[in-house]
Amino acid sequence: MRRAVDIVDGLGVDELMLAAIDATRSTYPHPNPRVGAVIVTPDHTVLSLGVCHGDGLAHAETTALDALSDSSLAKGATAIVTLEPCSHQGRTPPCTDALINAGIAKVVVGAVDPDPRVSGSGIRRLSEAGVEVLTGIANEAVIAADPAYFHHRQFGIPRVTLKMAATLDGQAAALDGTSQWITSAEARDDVHRLRSENDAVLVGAGTVIADDPSLTVRRDGYEGPQPLPIVVVGNREIPRESKVMERDPLMYGLETQGSVDLAEMLKDLGSRGIMSVLVEGGPTLARSFVTSGTVDSFVWYVAAKLAAGTGFPAIAGRFESIAEALDLIVVDVQMVGPDIRVTAVPTEGSA
Repeated sequence: MRRAVDIVDGLGVDELMLAAIDATRSTYPHPNPRVGAVIVTPDHTVLSLGVCHGDGLAHAETTALDALSDSSLAKGATAIVTLEPCSHQGRTPPCTDALINAGIAKVVVGAVDPDPRVSGSGIRRLSEAGVEVLTGIANEAVIAADPAYFHHRQFGIPRVTLKMAATLDGQAAALDGTSQWITSAEARDDVHRLRSENDAVLVGAGTVIADDPSLTVRRDGYEGPQPLPIVVVGNREIPRESKVMERDPLMYGLETQGSVDLAEMLKDLGSRGIMSVLVEGGPTLARSFVTSGTVDSFVWYVAAKLAAGTGFPAIAGRFESIAEALDLIVVDVQMVGPDIRVTAVPTEGSA
């Protein structure tokens, strides 16, 4: 968390909003949104900064108000908030009332809250109380800092990221089933970073049986929550001594149709407050997610290895025609140690 003293006084509204967004990057508040708030004087002297650290804890606006050296400093001040302040009574009181009662004169909002319990009502409540409200400052940056929250509130299901790793010529495992380690230590550490950014990690029974993963985040200095382990078991039985079983995983078996209904599974996860899922399953599970059109982001690690032969592909199934190919937009390419990480999203209408 960045403290107020780390933000330079006199910055413009845009820069202060970006500073508030930056302060949220190390927070893990889901199912609450990531929110940052900066309170400044009319000449943009920074008075305090606050973020929401978790579900049921004080929201960013209240945290920022409580951080003031003198509560009277709030009178006539401006609150720069990444997300529209809430106006309803949940596990914490409405942030709109806290701002109004403190005497805040102006609120700058980064993005309107897509939650139907708020969605404009917070802005109306502030305006009706005589508080000047400015909206739409760094809106895209606010969404980019917490895409899972906006996705969940819009669709009611988690945002799904499919992680895959393969050799330069597309092989995820050798014919004898070995795949450890195709990627480098740096790439594997980056996968743990991905896990830390998601509410849950999902694998299939085959991955549990073959690799016995714990599905935890193991990075030096990491102090955030561990993602919920999810196993799509189908009709297979998971060994009781599996590491993941020690973590009481959420498991999904066969439906009446003889397969796991991924769409229904995601609806169930959404109802549980799970906003983001990292899928680390094998080739069969990867294909199921791809063909069901439920993947929102692909992260592909291209290892600095050449299989020079045919083993097991990252995604199972036959590629009958070029017309079957899924069009993607590559949004990021990075070197991770000796390997390459490619991040892509489906084009509109291709899912």
